[in-house]
Amino acid sequence: MTTNLDKPLCRICNKARGVFKCDGCSDYFCFQHTGNHRQHVIKQLDHVEEIHNLVQESLAQQSAEPRQDVQALQDELMKKIDMWEHDSIAKIKKVAEETRNKLIQHTTGYLAHKKLELDKLTNEICLARQNIDFIESDVREWMNKLNKMKAEITNPVKIAVREAGVPLVTKMHIDVFESFDLFERTSGKAVFEDNGKVAVVQDGLENYVEVRGKSEYTTGKRTLSLKIEKLSGWILFGIISKLTPLQEHSYSSPSCYGWYNGDHFVYRNGENVGGQGHDAIENDIIQFSINCDQRLIRLTNERTNRTLELSVDIDKCPFPWQFHLNLNLVPTRIRILS
Repeated sequence: MTTNLDKPLCRICNKARGVFKCDGCSDYFCFQHTGNHRQHVIKQLDHVEEIHNLVQESLAQQSAEPRQDVQALQDELMKKIDMWEHDSIAKIKKVAEETRNKLIQHTTGYLAHKKLELDKLTNEICLARQNIDFIESDVREWMNKLNKMKAEITNPVKIAVREAGVPLVTKMHIDVFESFDLFERTSGKAVFEDNGKVAVVQDGLENYVEVRGKSEYTTGKRTLSLKIEKLSGWILFGIISKLTPLQEHSYSSPSCYGWYNGDHFVYRNGENVGGQGHDAIENDIIQFSINCDQRLIRLTNERTNRTLELSVDIDKCPFPWQFHLNLNLVPTRIRILS
């Protein structure tokens, strides 16, 4: 039998016995504070509606105003599609013309070719008779050639046209990289603009500055699309463990994995292990993939179509991972494209 003494205490006053259990938070409240808790929930809903209105306003503003970065990205990708279309049509026309020529050679051109062979053999036989320069083996050889030629003329090879198993033109795909990551933290002389989408290097005493994304990566695969709007000096693209403290020379952090621009600038476990760094320059668009399941990171430069890949030791770089930049000089600007 349950008594009043067995009932849990009120979540607010922690004195009176709870008579009401909230299904939302699973806490108990006394008669006096049940209404207080209800008012608290109502205030939470009010806050949700405020955020909803802000999002709705932001969406309306973004829809009404032209986005230069989105338009620039669309124009650039449209050029790629146009180029693919032009190159594909050129390939198809070239193969079609070559196939037509081969078909002509094996149809109407086939008999003309056989006539040339017969004319050559006729001249050979006439010259041998004229010079009385032939023996039995020559006669047998001419007879074999004539019989073969007769069979080829009366029973020509069968011809068909078919498509090759390997496609001549590869199909284009639209890869949509949904990333909710934003720049959030920095070790020093960097500031964030456009609600965290842009990291900008400012003047300061430090030679380098670390910038980290907000998101934490522990499972699955995510791809960030980044644009180098301005570049001066060095720039490292990579990941770092969230457990590692921010620091100016973050490339030397034990959990740092990534690439600087130039030769021999690959960093693993915070050490320069040599190898080829990235080739990005100003205005390049970089696709940076973080694959937690396979424990690797990948960087692709859209301009050069060059891809780099680096395996990650989770003992050295434990989860959760964070997107990580190490920047150098003013006026470097890196944007996370939406």
